[in-house]
Amino acid sequence: MLTGNNIKVLLVGASGMVGRNILELYSDGNYNFITPDSRELNLLNQNSVYNFLEKTLPDIIIHAAARVGGIHSNISNPIAYFSENLQMGINLIKSSKNLGIKKLMNIGSSCMYPSMFLTPIKESDLLTGRFEKTNEAYAISKTTVAKYCEYISLNPSYKYKTIIPCNLYGRYD
Repeated sequence: MLTGNNIKVLLVGASGMVGRNILELYSDGNYNFITPDSRELNLLNQNSVYNFLEKTLPDIIIHAAARVGGIHSNISNPIAYFSENLQMGINLIKSSKNLGIKKLMNIGSSCMYPSMFLTPIKESDLLTGRFEKTNEAYAISKTTVAKYCEYISLNPSYKYKTIIPCNLYGRYD
């Protein structure tokens, strides 16, 4: 998805672990990264997202922003995890589609897969079982955003993809 010279890439979530690693990996100068913080781009506000995208018109969007936390935080704040992650994704994807931005990469989460699977998990196993109860709200929001990308990509001129890392750890964690 990231090929060519001087491609304008909007990376939301650039200050997080995933975003920082993406910036470091692709710091070769072939990409012009736009990395707004939440003061410059409020992903929870549809007008803010649309106006920012209309002004910058990136070639590619990488959606690495999320409300994240540990198990205790997920259990204590399911409404915030559900509503904020869902709203960020919907606002970004809807505005991108409406403005004709053709490429978007959405970062999913391994919690999108069913818990208690006895065999190795395949992509086709999404939505075939219950989510882990401790992070169900987060998983539902991330899965919904992934499905939104999938539906938009039914139009072959749009390449809205979700990648689901098996786990995230490492530098900047």
